[in-house]
Order: sequence, then structure tokens, then C-alpha cells
Amino acid sequence: MAPVIVYLTGYRQHAGKTVTSLGIISQLRRVLDPSTIGYIKPVGQEVSTLRDGMQVDKDVQLLSVFSSLPGFEPRHLSPVRFTSGFTRNYLESGDPQALTRTLERRIRDSAASLADKKVIIAEGSGHPGVGAIVGLSNADVGNLLDAQIVFLSEGGIGRAFDTLEVYMSYFLHKGCRVRGVIFNRLIPDKIPTLQRYLTDEMLNGRFPGFGGGMHILGFIPAVQDLPQPSMDLVLNSLRHAEAIGDPRHPTWQRPCQTIRVISLPAQFLRPAQEIRRRDLVVISANSTPRIRSIVSYHRQLGATRGIGGLVLTCDEGDSLASDLRADIVGAGLPTVLIRGDSAATEARLFGLYESTKLQVYDVEKVREVEEVFSASFDVYRFMDIFGIR
Repeated sequence: MAPVIVYLTGYRQHAGKTVTSLGIISQLRRVLDPSTIGYIKPVGQEVSTLRDGMQVDKDVQLLSVFSSLPGFEPRHLSPVRFTSGFTRNYLESGDPQALTRTLERRIRDSAASLADKKVIIAEGSGHPGVGAIVGLSNADVGNLLDAQIVFLSEGGIGRAFDTLEVYMSYFLHKGCRVRGVIFNRLIPDKIPTLQRYLTDEMLNGRFPGFGGGMHILGFIPAVQDLPQPSMDLVLNSLRHAEAIGDPRHPTWQRPCQTIRVISLPAQFLRPAQEIRRRDLVVISANSTPRIRSIVSYHRQLGATRGIGGLVLTCDEGDSLASDLRADIVGAGLPTVLIRGDSAATEARLFGLYESTKLQVYDVEKVREVEEVFSASFDVYRFMDIFGIR
């Protein structure tokens, strides 16, 4: 019997597809033999390199660490990767249609390697239309795999209706089998109101073209630490960034909390009033007295309860005093020195909080994800809807 393929796609990049894949798999593991559960990322956009030099999608590497599925072979589960220049090379290939057929064959072969599974969670990439230029949009790939689609929607009644109107129309145009919707990253207090207005009856009445087979599969509250980046991620996400201290230390992998941009003059700065533990503090590298005050406050809190990290901004050619650098390192405060425009740096940092993805060291975040899905996702109903036995 062929495995059931459930294809997850969402309203945009960073909609929570990887987290949802992990969450669903964690619940399926409770009731199924883990060896009967499979995962695949047919089309990927971001690449990681394995120890043997093989390149796979970053999300496949992440699932290999956290899914707890036996026999997980990343190299077989990331058949197509849209790396830099891929689209241009495709358009200039001379026979794009032949190349699309080759890519389709890779995807089918990858899925065939999981033919012994009962269920395969297939994770899409970006919004539903991503990849259309090469004939591999999420809708195209869902049809190629004869998959049943689950769409991840944002919360808010108005936004949810607007989002569904656009993408359900697209899936209907493509002839896809959309079977479910998950409303993701919700404010817990607002979930009862959403449940009142967003129902199976509403979905099927609004989109009758799916034959009455659509179901709301979950109202998933936001995972508290999920959008909070670590200083390791800050270091590797910002241009012209220099680590002050050892970025291999575990403190660099802890999620930071609120960004605190410090602009108060030194004589008015009271760190205990302005900064909380695990905050990400942004300040000019030229502000030596204020930096010393912040470092001292971090020492008082202690290494495990201190500030999340320090981002120092400076112009090209400026330098950090050697004694101040030593003080920062001695305090064990994860610090990144950024050479460039302060406003642009702050904007990029705020952007990280909108696009932070799980990292392979985020053990606590993954534990939170599993707890949230255990409380908010009905795995038995999911299995019944998709005919998973």
C-alpha cells in the first residue's frame, strides 16, 4: 500500500512549515512505529553542507537532528535545491522543459525511497507559488506527488480570510487536493474567538471546489522562544560582524529576548532599570563608559542569568579599546562588533525576530514545539482525516 503523503505549504516564507513538520511528526511518533513515518523536502532554497560534503536543504538537516525518525538519510530527502543562479541557468539551459522533467524525476525518486512508510510529511518551500518559474511551485509538486495539501495560515480573522481567498483560489486553479488548514503562531487569548468564526463549515462553504473535504486541523499558539535569535545567529546573519569572545561557548546559543537600543547618556544610564536578563543590547562601540556599565551589570547578574548579548556598532576604521575588549571577554558576555550603519544594523536585528529559524542546537525550542503540539494538535483526528492506519 502506497504511503499517504501530506504536503505542508504556507502563506509565506517563515510561515512555520519546519516547526509544523516537527510538531506533527512528534505527535505521530506517539501512536505509530517511528520507522513507518517519513519526511521529505522536495524543493529547498537554503543549503547546508553535511560532513561528507553533500549539500542538502537546511530544513532537512534540522529534521535529521530533531525528528527522531530511524534511518533518516538527508542526502535522499532533498532532491531539488534552488541555489544562487539556479533560475537563470534554468532559463538559459536551451531546453527548460527537459530540465523540469529531470527535476520532477528526482523528486519522484526521492519519494519512492520512502515507499515502505505509512505516512510521509512533505515540507514545501516559501508561499504556494514559489518555484513556478521552473514548473515546480508548491502546487505543482503537490500534484506531482499526488499529495494531500495542508495550508498554514496566519491568525486574525480578517487576515486569515484574505490569505485563504488568495491561495485557495490558486490551489483550485491548479487542481490540488487541499484537505486541511492549520492556523499558526496564534495569541493564546484570541484562539477561542478564532475557533468561533473559522470552522470547517466556513471553509467548505467558502471553497466548495474542494468537494467538502477541507478541515481545520489546529489552532496552534505561538511558541514563546521560537522567534528569538541567539548571538550565534546574529553573528552569522549580519554583514561585517566580528565576534568578541568565543562563539563556540554555549552562551552564544541561548535565545535572546527583547532588543534594547541604548541611547541614554552615560550619566543617566541605569542598566538595572533599562535592561532585563537575556535582552539583546545595541549600543555604539564608541560609548566606552556605558559599555563598561552594561558589562558590570552583566557580571552582577551572573553568566547564566545575564544579558543575552551585546551588539556594538561602529564606523569603518574605528576600533574597540583592547582593555574594554578584554573586559567583555572576561565577563563572558556574547558580543558582536558590527562595522557599518547603526540604523541598518538595528533594522536587520529587528528583521531577525521576524525570520528566525530553528538551529541544530535549539534543543529547548524543539521541546517547546513538541509540548505545544501535544496540547493543541489532535493527532488521532489528523490520522482519521488522511486515512493513516
